Amino acid sequence: MKEDLYCVIDIGGTKILLLLMDDAENILFREKRATPKPEEPDAIIRVISELLAEANRKIGYRPEKKPKAIGVCIAAFLDHRKGLIYQSPNLHWSETVPFAQIMSEQLNCPVFIENDANAAVVGEVFYGAARGHRNAVYVTISTGIGGGLFLDGKLFRGHSGFAGEIGHIKPFGKGRTCNCGGDDCLEIWASGTGISLSAETLWSADEISPAKLDAKWVFEEAEKENTLAQKIVDQTMEITGRGLANLVNLFNPSCIVIGGGVAGNRKKYFTGISKVIREEAIKPSVEITPLEIVPAQLEPDAGLWGMYAILTSRLEE
Repeated sequence: MKEDLYCVIDIGGTKILLLLMDDAENILFREKRATPKPEEPDAIIRVISELLAEANRKIGYRPEKKPKAIGVCIAAFLDHRKGLIYQSPNLHWSETVPFAQIMSEQLNCPVFIENDANAAVVGEVFYGAARGHRNAVYVTISTGIGGGLFLDGKLFRGHSGFAGEIGHIKPFGKGRTCNCGGDDCLEIWASGTGISLSAETLWSADEISPAKLDAKWVFEEAEKENTLAQKIVDQTMEITGRGLANLVNLFNPSCIVIGGGVAGNRKKYFTGISKVIREEAIKPSVEITPLEIVPAQLEPDAGLWGMYAILTSRLEE
């Protein structure tokens, strides 16, 4: 075992995944737990502490020799420098939480936090589908839609850390309020949640239980040549592709990485989105730039590898 240890953690609305790694990129311990309910900061940190204790039992890393640093990726609006989480819809946090400070004090270890999609684009650039690219965009299409920007060889966070919120560009459609508080964001029309909402407008509760009308059901019905389901799939491919074409026009990336449960392992859907991007982006950005549009390689661990890159100073700031 190498001398330095690093702990990387992905905190989600349903699960917490923790890896303990050495400085030679070896994973020494991997375990996940359900996110506690209610999702209070102290309860989450308690689960993390329990996971580290389990790592001690299984691999004997010795708790007195704490990890050199802990890196946390989380779906949230946050300040990575101050360690503040301003809002995390997945955890139902609507007020500012000094999460890094609380966690550092309780675990007696330096703690660094990062938005999960920001961490994921770093992971894919250093270890995954975007290796070798200095200008890459990562988008995850799942329950929501998130994005990360890696521009000119650096993670681009914006002035206050809120850049890359691809899911909240607008308007797409009309009449839906998003969890961010805005209306008609890309996320509320093209995410898994958006697909479910579209299905609810086409099938009544008397026909099909609303609980069944999720994205998976819609895709399955489309495969069975259900014309209404195919209409939803076509609509979401078009607006997702258009949203990403806007990013191509703005940032001129050489690589777009698409991941998440909605787009993952659905080749026709991925191909449809890619086609719209190439049709709707300005021609120089797709004809002169050798634009690669590729599926994510590291899921569900992209954010964890990104945090590892950040902790081990691979990322240029």
